[in-house]
Amino acid sequence: MIDSHIHLSDEKFDEDREEVILNSFSKGIIKFVEVLCSSKEWERKNYFEKYKENFYFSLGIHPHYTNEFNEENLKKLAIELKQERVIAVGETGIDLWYYPDKLNEQLELMETQIELANKYNKLLIFHLRNPRNSNKAYDEFFSFIKGKIKTNFKFSGIIHSFSSDVNDAKKAMELGFFIGINATITYPKNNTLRNVVKYAGINNILIETDSPYLPPQKIRGKRNTPLSIIEIVEKISEITGKEKEIIEKTVTESFESLLKIFEN
Repeated sequence: MIDSHIHLSDEKFDEDREEVILNSFSKGIIKFVEVLCSSKEWERKNYFEKYKENFYFSLGIHPHYTNEFNEENLKKLAIELKQERVIAVGETGIDLWYYPDKLNEQLELMETQIELANKYNKLLIFHLRNPRNSNKAYDEFFSFIKGKIKTNFKFSGIIHSFSSDVNDAKKAMELGFFIGINATITYPKNNTLRNVVKYAGINNILIETDSPYLPPQKIRGKRNTPLSIIEIVEKISEITGKEKEIIEKTVTESFESLLKIFEN
C-alpha cells in the first residue's frame, strides 16, 4: 500500500520516526509521499535517505506560507524539483479557514507553482479549505483552474484531504484529479465525505493519512500514523461494498499510473 500524503518529517516523529516506518512496513504500507510544505522543510527529505526506495517527495509552498513567496525561494524550489524522487509540487492551493483575507496572494502563489510543475513535469497536490459556513475555497479553485486549462496548462494531480461535497467531487473528476481520502471519513458526522466516496468509487480516489494530523475517530486527538490506512480501507470497504484487497490493489495501481505520466 501507498500512503499518498504524509508528514513523517514533522517533529512529532523525532523520537520514533524509524520505528513508525518499520511498523508500517510490517503491515504492508511500504511506499510514502512525504510532503514538505515550506522552504524551511525541503531539506528534510534527507531524513529518509536510508529508505529512499520507499519514499517519494512533494515540495512546495503551502498557502499558509505566502510570506515565503519570493524569487529566492522559487529558484531554490526549481532546483529541488530536479532532485531524485521528487515527483510533485505541493501543497499548494487555497486556505480560507485560517487566512480568509489572503485569497489573491494564495492564487498568485498557486499559479506560480502550477507553472513550475508544468515546466518540470511534476504532478500537483492541492490543499483546499473553506471558510466557515461557505464553499468559497472550492468555488474559487474550480473557477481558477478552468481558466488556466484554457491557457493550455497541463494538470494531473490530487485534491488532498478532500472536504467538499459530491458536486465538487464531480468537478474534480471531470478535470482528471484524484480525490485524497483520509481518516476524516471515520468521523461520525462526516456523511458528506462518505457520500463522496460512494459517488466517486475506488477508481477515482487515493488513500492518505496526512500523519501526524487527522487521526481516525478511535484515536482522535492523538498523533496519527500510516497505520490508520488500515482503518481507512475498512471504512471505504464498508461504504462501497468492495473487498479490502480490491481497494488496496486499485488505489495502488491508480497511484502507479499517475507516476507513469510523469516518467515520460
